[in-house]
Amino acid sequence: MKKELLFSFASPSRDDLNVYGYKFGSEKSDKKIAIISGLNGEEISGVFACSQLVRFLNEKSVHNPDFVNCEILIVPSVNHFALNMGKRFWPLDNTDINVMFPGYDKGETTQRIAHKLFEVLKDYEYGIILEDRKDKGNCLPYIKLIKTGYEDIDGAKEFGLPFIHTKDFEPIDSGSLLYNLGVWNTKAYSIVFGSKNNIFKDDATMVIDSLIRFLSSKNAINFSIFGGNKSSLINRDNIEVIKAKTAGIFKPNIKPSTRVKKGDVLGIIYDSMTGETKEKIVSCVDGVVTCLYSYPLIFEHTVAFRIARFDTI
Repeated sequence: MKKELLFSFASPSRDDLNVYGYKFGSEKSDKKIAIISGLNGEEISGVFACSQLVRFLNEKSVHNPDFVNCEILIVPSVNHFALNMGKRFWPLDNTDINVMFPGYDKGETTQRIAHKLFEVLKDYEYGIILEDRKDKGNCLPYIKLIKTGYEDIDGAKEFGLPFIHTKDFEPIDSGSLLYNLGVWNTKAYSIVFGSKNNIFKDDATMVIDSLIRFLSSKNAINFSIFGGNKSSLINRDNIEVIKAKTAGIFKPNIKPSTRVKKGDVLGIIYDSMTGETKEKIVSCVDGVVTCLYSYPLIFEHTVAFRIARFDTI
């Protein structure tokens, strides 16, 4: 393993921003796979998954110098300032690095960070971005692809996660790392899991296994792992969204990956002052719960559950 300073920026009020990568394989190897997390300061699950993958690869490489067959780069964290302060975006001006790609070397700070990082990543054959959800959701880990004509569905299946979500392109996607890696001919995937400043250990373990499975399937490492799931391809039309009809204290009865039937009680909303039941949230379809609201207080019209319908997968 080689720890390498990828780039550095001076700061007017604190230590320099030093972004490190952990490289495995011979320096003469082809640039095969890059794995990135920590573009925002709430992606602690992604940082954790990357750190555990670094540990796994390092331990295996120490005992077997031929364990890695190509160059693998892991960047556990980019936005350290936000991570240390518990903020989502770049704390000096509250901008999102992941809408700044491919970046601009003479622009604002986050544009320059995006430029430096993109220059490092754009020559890799595969790029994997670990990202969290932007809402208060506890969701089953899934692969996200943007419908641009560059998406690699067959490659996404090799992670062995339950679902691959293909989303329609939106203008805001044009500044994302996922989109721009695809434009520059890198086969790119986002793994979405975790939620604001939390580490869900079971989800993180599933994601770490999926990364090892992908590395193995691409012959990047000499390692065998169980096959995982046969991934189902879904989009927005396959997902039933169930919203709360009232506000109060929210208690879910199930967890992500639970199979439910039409009529099952998924959760209850209680009056926050009297404790009386205000609403029983009932499934309107048969399917698999992919995501649920994970904060104790819920508001009217908040999305409480997302269910992948059995009749569409």
